[in-house]
Amino acid sequence: MRSLSSVLQLDPFDTRHLLVTSPFLRPSALAAVRLVIACYTLATLAFSIFWGITVTRDAAGYFSYFTHLCYCGLCGYFFAAGLQTAVYAARGERGYLLQGWAKLWRFLHLALLSTVTTFPFLVSIVYWALLANASTFDSRFNAWSAISVHLLNSVFALFEIGLTNTCAPSWLFLPLGLLLLLGYVGVVYITHAAQGFYPYPFMAPNGHPLKLALHLLGIALAECVIFAAVYGLVVLRQRLTPIDMGHFPDERGSSEAPNRPPIQNSC
Repeated sequence: MRSLSSVLQLDPFDTRHLLVTSPFLRPSALAAVRLVIACYTLATLAFSIFWGITVTRDAAGYFSYFTHLCYCGLCGYFFAAGLQTAVYAARGERGYLLQGWAKLWRFLHLALLSTVTTFPFLVSIVYWALLANASTFDSRFNAWSAISVHLLNSVFALFEIGLTNTCAPSWLFLPLGLLLLLGYVGVVYITHAAQGFYPYPFMAPNGHPLKLALHLLGIALAECVIFAAVYGLVVLRQRLTPIDMGHFPDERGSSEAPNRPPIQNSC
């Protein structure tokens, strides 16, 4: 039986440098885009919390929302991926830092990648289908916040899916994503017990446990569909853009392409 490390190819890790390259952008440009996204998401989180403290006085419940937790994941991923890509842009074929770190960090990076390319779509679908209302755009802050965390989040995920060489997520990360969603259900009821509100009204039992169970089942099924769709989109991108970053001149001006195997589904 193959070990988890072998299945996820944690050692050797990303020998073709798929996680830090793009079929369309040089490593330096990819690093810049990722870090710009990271800075924007960090600024959004910081300003939203500041607004909650000083204006709406509801910052205490900020991290009770799955939306905001996912946005933190996006912020962390793009900072990590951006910095690793910047190192690769400077070092070239010598690789990047994550390749020399412990297997645990490599696993966590791949796990985070699997969530930031799936959860944002779940957040956007649930919000715009069930939660958006007249108050969504009743002020500049609400409009900006809704667009940033419920629309641009999916745009950022699409960037990683369609414009980088990141590999298709291992199917082993699907049950992990479902476990994270299950864990969040506990956060909802802890929040209600501690602060007296449900972050998402449709998760309140209200004497209808069957209806609640159907809502939770629907979210789990949606995550499965989204995961499969993301996997398919990555495979499609790999087939339509068989471009190795080695065919671009590197950061030092060399245009010689290294002899690498063709890009496949996994890292």
